[in-house]
Amino acid sequence: MARTKTSDESTPRTLKLPAWAEPAAWAAALVGLTVALAIWVPRLVDRAAGAPLPAPIRVVLADAPAWLPRDERIAIERTVLRSLGSSPFDQDGLREAMDAVRQCGWHADVRQVHRTDVDEVVVEGTWAVPFALVCDAAGESLVDTHGRLLPRRYPAGQGPKLLRVTGVAAPRPASFGQAWPGAEVTAALRMASLFVDRPWRGQVASVDLSSWSNDGTIRLATDRGCELVWGRAPGDESPAEVPAMQKLGALQLAFDRSGRIDGGDRTSIDLRGDYTLAR
Repeated sequence: MARTKTSDESTPRTLKLPAWAEPAAWAAALVGLTVALAIWVPRLVDRAAGAPLPAPIRVVLADAPAWLPRDERIAIERTVLRSLGSSPFDQDGLREAMDAVRQCGWHADVRQVHRTDVDEVVVEGTWAVPFALVCDAAGESLVDTHGRLLPRRYPAGQGPKLLRVTGVAAPRPASFGQAWPGAEVTAALRMASLFVDRPWRGQVASVDLSSWSNDGTIRLATDRGCELVWGRAPGDESPAEVPAMQKLGALQLAFDRSGRIDGGDRTSIDLRGDYTLAR
């Protein structure tokens, strides 16, 4: 029986690729992936940046003091929220929020406003410390230890129980957070800071600066109406005056003896000389 020859066309053949073909294919795939990522990732970031923030955003006022009025706390938080953009990546909004918090006046210094999460913003800074009320025809204005104007003004006689500064010639600052112009308020507060921790601090009702423009004299008034002639500001005493610490010593001695810095029944005490004169 004759054998049938197998045709060359029906014989299966394996296609052999050149040695460079497989690496070239991988390179092409990587190029395609790189191009795709270059297009897709920026679009993803853009979409995330433009996406609305989760609501509500929580504003944290770091180290907020217990005395801060609730309405002022809410006002600061709303000021921050109004300044923020719609994107968690927005830095301009954070800078605007930082400036807005400064203008609120309750911080002596604002270090930063930053996000700790997409739905939380933290305000960090040094809070002002309310120290006294500067009294003028418009009412009683709250100031801090450095004489900076704080966002609180009261009708005459209706402010909190703080030291009152009267007889001030300089006008109120134009904006919250600004120091009272001139040297008189600063001098009065510097003097008052010397006895802020004394047990008789509450017996000093006010500081009178009505003579400041004439000779730099500062007067105190006790809660019983006694006038204490302090003299010039601490460190600026005239040659005839005793140092500030000696004046404090005279007040402390009177308090130790009678429980009152005014002796209980005095109407006027001059603290400027070596011998305290009382009437």
